[in-house]
Amino acid sequence: MKRILTHSALAIVLALGALSPAVMAKTGHRKASAERTAALKRCNEDYNAAIKDAHTKKGKERKDAQAEARKAKKECIASAPK
Repeated sequence: MKRILTHSALAIVLALGALSPAVMAKTGHRKASAERTAALKRCNEDYNAAIKDAHTKKGKERKDAQAEARKAKKECIASAPK
């Protein structure tokens, strides 16, 4: 019985996954604009650089630098063009 339920659940999940792209195309799902993609890439690069710099510090200074990097990334993503 457990095997039957497992296989049934797996079949349902796979069927829904196969239908998902078709449904997304019908609902008008659009890709992100090139401007947004570039802005997000820049945000991630800046964040990674800030985190890398934070790892050179110790203790409270490191935690503060990491928190500041996370905050800056969040603000950068929020200000990226839609």
